[in-house]
Amino acid sequence: MRVGILIGYGNDNIAKAQREPFLYYKKELKNRLNLEIKQYTAQTFDEIDLICRTHDSDIIFLLPSWRESLSNELVNKAKNVVKNLKTDYPKRKLVFIDPFAQTSTNYFIVLPYVDYFLKRQCYKDLETYRKNFVGGSSLTDFLAKHWNLDFSQWYVGSELSEDNIHKIMSGWNLGSAKKFKQSLFRKSILGFGKTAKKTIDIFCRLSLGNTNNNEWYTEYRIKAVEALNPLVSDYKVAKSAQDQNNLVSPRQYNSELKKSKIVFSPFGWGENCWRDFEAICHDCLLIKPSMSHIATNPNIFVEDETYVPVQWDFSDLEEKCRYYLEHPEQAEAIIRNAREAYKKYFQQEEFVKIIEKIIK
Repeated sequence: MRVGILIGYGNDNIAKAQREPFLYYKKELKNRLNLEIKQYTAQTFDEIDLICRTHDSDIIFLLPSWRESLSNELVNKAKNVVKNLKTDYPKRKLVFIDPFAQTSTNYFIVLPYVDYFLKRQCYKDLETYRKNFVGGSSLTDFLAKHWNLDFSQWYVGSELSEDNIHKIMSGWNLGSAKKFKQSLFRKSILGFGKTAKKTIDIFCRLSLGNTNNNEWYTEYRIKAVEALNPLVSDYKVAKSAQDQNNLVSPRQYNSELKKSKIVFSPFGWGENCWRDFEAICHDCLLIKPSMSHIATNPNIFVEDETYVPVQWDFSDLEEKCRYYLEHPEQAEAIIRNAREAYKKYFQQEEFVKIIEKIIK
C-alpha cells in the first residue's frame, strides 16, 4: 500500500473543500490506486516541514494557507522548505496545491522542486503564464487597461523557468466540495416556465469588499452590480447594495438564490466562485463573464451549453438576461446540460483520475 500525506491549512471552507475529496473518495483511492491518504493540519511552512520529516510517505500533497501568501518572505520560506524536502527525500513525490484563487500565483518559485503544481484553475494555454500582465493575471490586466483600475499596490504572479511549465495542471476547484456533491443529486426543480415556482428573475448578491479603500476588487464588483440596473424596471432583481452594512444574511442569500431563475456570477479574486456551483445545484441559469481561457475541474463552463458567457465588460449582459428570460425552454436546456456535466464529474470519479495521473 502506498502512503500519501496531505498536509497544510484546514481552518476555512476553501481549504476544507480542497481536502474533502480525499475523504469521500478514500475507499476508491485504496481499492483502485492502492493509496492511503493521511491528513495533517499545519499553519506554517515550518510545521509542514516538521510533519513531512517525521512521517514516512511515498507522496506529499502540500496545501498552504491562502491568507498569508502575498508576503515575499513567506514565498521564499516556501521555496526553501520545498527545495530541502526534495533534496533530502528525492524519491518522495511532491505535489504542491496552490492556495491562490487566481489563475496566477506567487508560488511558481517552487516549481523546480515539485513534481506537480496543482491550480484550482489554470490557463488552457500554459504559455500564457509567460506573459507580463498588469497585476499578474489576464483578468487584472484587462481591468487595468479597460477601466483604468489601480494595481500599483497589487500583484499576484511569478516568473517561470523554461523547463518547468509542464508541471502546472488543473487540479480540483471549489465545486468538489462535499456539500455540492450531496445537493446535486437531489431532485431537480427547474423553474423558467409559466408554472415555475421561482419568483426572482435575476440574482446577484455578492460581497463588494472594503468599499472605503477603493480596491480594484470593490470597483470591479460595483460595476458588475450596476450593469444590472437597466433590468430592474422590468424584472425582479435581487442584487447587492453598495452599502456593505446592509449585506443579507446567509439564510436570505441561500433562500433567494434557490428562488432565482438566473444567477449572474461576476469574477471574484479569481474566475470561479462558490456561486457558480450553487447556481447549478439549484437549477439556475448561470450567466458569467467568459471562462474560455481557463481549464478547471469540475468543468461546468462550456459556453452556451452549460452556462451563458458575457463579455468581461458586461456590455452584453442586459441583452442575454432578457433573451433567456423570454426563452425559458432554451434556458432550461442549458440548466439540464450543466447539471448533467456536473453530475458526471462525480459519477466518473474525475478526482480519482487526477490522483491516478499524479501517482503514475
